[in-house]
Amino acid sequence: MPTEPDDAAAPAFGPRGYLPDRAARRARKIVLRAPLGLQWVVGALAAGAVLLVAGAVLLGRGDAAPGPPWVALGPVAALPAAAPDPATDLLVVTVGGRLRAFEAPPGTVYCAATNRLEHPDGRVWAVTGRGTGGTPSLVAAPTLGVDGVGYVDPTVRLPGAEPLADPATPGCTEG
Repeated sequence: MPTEPDDAAAPAFGPRGYLPDRAARRARKIVLRAPLGLQWVVGALAAGAVLLVAGAVLLGRGDAAPGPPWVALGPVAALPAAAPDPATDLLVVTVGGRLRAFEAPPGTVYCAATNRLEHPDGRVWAVTGRGTGGTPSLVAAPTLGVDGVGYVDPTVRLPGAEPLADPATPGCTEG
């Protein structure tokens, strides 16, 4: 006649769950008491070395000027706050330490008093190209700075963010 296992015979290290008693005891010894071999240490060091070399290669390549279709805009420090670029027909904005390029209507200027882009017809955008007062946001082109030189990719367009509902009044242009 089978007998019920005694509570004192139950392992003190946790529930057996789906493992039989003997397998649970062996698994505990294997998982918790088996030392890691030298191969684990060597493998971890090798993986770290591979990551270090890959990171150094990627960082070393970061100083190269991009190739076509990227177009050089010139030294970022010499670019005006906002001006149209005749080679790409984009409005290039260098305000707040960032280089940006937008498809903007002709006549759009940067207003330092409001820190916004403004058009003579009364439309206003943040320097990020986000429209204010329901004005649609500007479509952007990707920009890149390498060794102090600005580059733009005129073949790619990035949709603008959702415009802000808050109205903004022009500070430099008359509507």
